[in-house]
Amino acid sequence: MGNIIIINASDSDECRIARLKDNKLEEFHIETTGREIIKGNIYKATITRIEDSLQAVFVDYGGERQGFLQKEEIHSDYFLDNHSGRKSLNDIVSCGQELIVQITKDPILKKGAMLTTFVSLPGRHVVLMPGSNSVGVSRKIEDETERTRLKDIIDKLKIPEGFGVIIRTVSVDSTKSVISKDINYLLKLWEDINKKALNEKAPAILYKERNLSLRSIRDYFNPEVTEIVVDDNAIFQEIKTFMNIISPKHTRLVKLYNGEKPIFSKYKIEDKISSIFENQVKLKSGGTIVIEQTEALVAIDVNSGKATQKKSLEDTAMQTNLEACEEIARQLRLRDLGGIIVIDFIDMKDSKHRAKVEKAMKTHLKVDKARVKVGRLSKLGLLEVSRQRLSPPIEYGTFVTCKHCQGKGLIPSIESLGAGCIRQVRIEMLREGITGVKVKVPVEVASYLLNKKRKEILELEMMREIPITIEPDNNLPPGKNEIICE
Repeated sequence: MGNIIIINASDSDECRIARLKDNKLEEFHIETTGREIIKGNIYKATITRIEDSLQAVFVDYGGERQGFLQKEEIHSDYFLDNHSGRKSLNDIVSCGQELIVQITKDPILKKGAMLTTFVSLPGRHVVLMPGSNSVGVSRKIEDETERTRLKDIIDKLKIPEGFGVIIRTVSVDSTKSVISKDINYLLKLWEDINKKALNEKAPAILYKERNLSLRSIRDYFNPEVTEIVVDDNAIFQEIKTFMNIISPKHTRLVKLYNGEKPIFSKYKIEDKISSIFENQVKLKSGGTIVIEQTEALVAIDVNSGKATQKKSLEDTAMQTNLEACEEIARQLRLRDLGGIIVIDFIDMKDSKHRAKVEKAMKTHLKVDKARVKVGRLSKLGLLEVSRQRLSPPIEYGTFVTCKHCQGKGLIPSIESLGAGCIRQVRIEMLREGITGVKVKVPVEVASYLLNKKRKEILELEMMREIPITIEPDNNLPPGKNEIICE
């Protein structure tokens, strides 16, 4: 099957993107109307409060909650003239002072967004950093010859003073002209942002990151990708235009899906996506890994279960742990789990086996775009991993806190339930001999379908010439529905 990027954007309230490698789900991203990602956006903002005890300031950038800007994230260009030799934050910046800030971490629950004044603009091949002079190459590029070649290219390009550059992983084997074109585009973009900042009154947005579809193509497309399949014509045209800019020779890989089946059902990945929200993942050997998120850390437990493929307990433990390493690394990417992660492997007595598991964990984490640090496997079988979170947890915006269990569990959001219900109806309507479809759903979902999705339901009825009846049912628990074909 190769390496395929599948984009499900036919629902206006939800965009889902999956990357399959040899029919295995490797990446999954979702953006809904209730889960807008603002990380990367640039704003003209105002300092509203200075907290010297926290060594940080609160900033009004136009969001629902004020952003949090730490002292070390304030560029020296914003320091007051009288800051010299003084440590107090009140002597460095002042209330009412205007800044250009960028979101580094999305607001989540009661926490506001994390901000920085050290702006970085990601392109296809490079990241441009205004206000810096550093030049670097992605750590993911390990070949020293290639690293030296890329650094030489940057040294030969005429980059204006006060701009830093980081070469991205995708730049391997890229030519000087391709990298130069990317840098010139980003320089022009920064010029436009600065011009807008002069004319806008704070708080105001100066630059908005591309939509999820284009961000995913920019960050995840590589020569290994053999196909990009999209089920929405408008997004299809956007991606073709974007591909024509970043890699014209690969524009032919972008294809529009017009099948009657929902695109994710066609590629048989709905069940694979559903498993992301479960806390238990089965291993091929019969073992399992259990993933539990807490406020402080993510705990992952490896169990041997029915795994008895080796003669001794020690060998069984090692083989199960090695298999778990690959799956854990994949799950960390799929769920975008960040912070401190503690993995409880099955106990192994042999130090060589423990070293082998450590090495395997590091190897499988190398493909992760997030920054990852791996500790040493302790005698108790615990391994600490620190991982950068690239976006809010996947449940945020897709799931809401359950009113029946006071936050102890999660149920899909109304938008997700509605979208899922329509996908099920589409599949059921493909069956032969159906004269009508009755859909029983909880009251809230029925209200959403009848008010927000009436147009899509009517289009389905006209296309298949089959009436669809939406029936609210108070007895159905949240997240459940019944589809009756007549």
